[in-house]
Amino acid sequence: MVGEISPDGNFVWNGTEWVPKESVEPAPAPETEDASNVFEMAGLGSEQENIGWEPVTEKDDEGGKGKIIALSFVGLLILSALSWVMYAFVIDPMLFPDPYSKSKFVSVVDDQPTVDDVIAGEGDPWACYVEMTIEEEGMTLRTNYDIYASSDSARTFSELKVPFGGSYSTDVWIDNEQIAWKISEDDSSNKSKVAISGLDSSPSEEVLTNSSAPIDLCFIHHQIVENMDANPSQKFTSDKERFPDEDGVRAVKVETKMEINEDDGVMDIAVYFDDEDNILGTKIYNSSLDCLITFSSDSFSKPSWVKSADSNTPMLLDLGFSSIWSTQHNSMVDSQYNATYSMEGAKVVIYDEMYDDEGNSTKVINFEVLIQDAMNGALIQPTNWNNEIVNCTINFTDSDSDGEISSGDVVSVDCEEDVLNGHELGIANENGVAEKVSMELSWVSPMFTIFALLGAALLISRRE
Repeated sequence: MVGEISPDGNFVWNGTEWVPKESVEPAPAPETEDASNVFEMAGLGSEQENIGWEPVTEKDDEGGKGKIIALSFVGLLILSALSWVMYAFVIDPMLFPDPYSKSKFVSVVDDQPTVDDVIAGEGDPWACYVEMTIEEEGMTLRTNYDIYASSDSARTFSELKVPFGGSYSTDVWIDNEQIAWKISEDDSSNKSKVAISGLDSSPSEEVLTNSSAPIDLCFIHHQIVENMDANPSQKFTSDKERFPDEDGVRAVKVETKMEINEDDGVMDIAVYFDDEDNILGTKIYNSSLDCLITFSSDSFSKPSWVKSADSNTPMLLDLGFSSIWSTQHNSMVDSQYNATYSMEGAKVVIYDEMYDDEGNSTKVINFEVLIQDAMNGALIQPTNWNNEIVNCTINFTDSDSDGEISSGDVVSVDCEEDVLNGHELGIANENGVAEKVSMELSWVSPMFTIFALLGAALLISRRE
């Protein structure tokens, strides 16, 4: 029988003869399919062709990890929400300054600078920003005022935006060497400046006392205290609130009702202070008006447009009564912003003002004398209607003996006959006859004027 082993175990029968057992190789055992390859695709026997399916147990592990991550994320969201609630309703209110009593409010206001303190210029630079907005029947009017004051300079910026009328703004800079102004209407602007010798007062005093800007609103908190002294029953409440809006700084608010001007009626007024009792600002409002007032003590500098402003500008002054209607006539110098000017090259002039067809005026000088000569009496010789020479003497009196042209100086002319009737008396230099310039948005009550403008705008819109 093939494969039979001999009794001694050394030979194997191959069907023909006995052969040594070592020369016969055992047949290889048939390969069995590995159970781990049940997911292996047919025909892909190599490791490179394995598509990488994993056992189900590994997928279960990944699912568990995903659930843990999701739960952790939800937990973080809940923790963040709880932290925000804790901050917003517990921690944040604790960081606000405490509300004021009426006596505390009066004491804090008394420590705030008054208009006289700002004029004195003994403290930090001072700035007040007034923003007014009024809405009526879908239309909005806006005015902005920026007022700056320091020991040696001052500035006012005013802007008005009117429906159907565009925008109008003025910017005035004053220091001890010059007065500069920029007047803009929509996209056009006019910039001028004039050199001065100095001021009889100070830049801050001129801006705060001789400006049409609503300076009184910047010091309304002092007026509130005065009214409370006169009227103890005036409304007073104090609370915590951010200023100027919900994203602003923590502040203590004092609220009252008060009439600011007779024409404006009763207004709601809220004054805000920080945790160091410094005033932050004021809000004045009613059903259609919102006025926001804020302050700053940051330093400020001369605006860049001053450098390029036209310097060939006449002096900013006039003679209070310049028209001559008698043989003897006296006029007093009235200098805008109380500026003083050098007498060098300056003249007293007799002139006429001529108008063209478009209403533009030109000053035509008929007679002129140097101010230094007029201080001793200077002679001019106009002619009468008979073409006869008439002697007239022009005088200039330096009233304060400061050697400068300044407010209060007197200019006079004395003629033998009334040959100068209808002419004008003035002062001039190389840049022309001096005159004042309207540089600001001029109104007595800004709120009243806004209402007037609003009424005009409404009338126009209804007619259209």
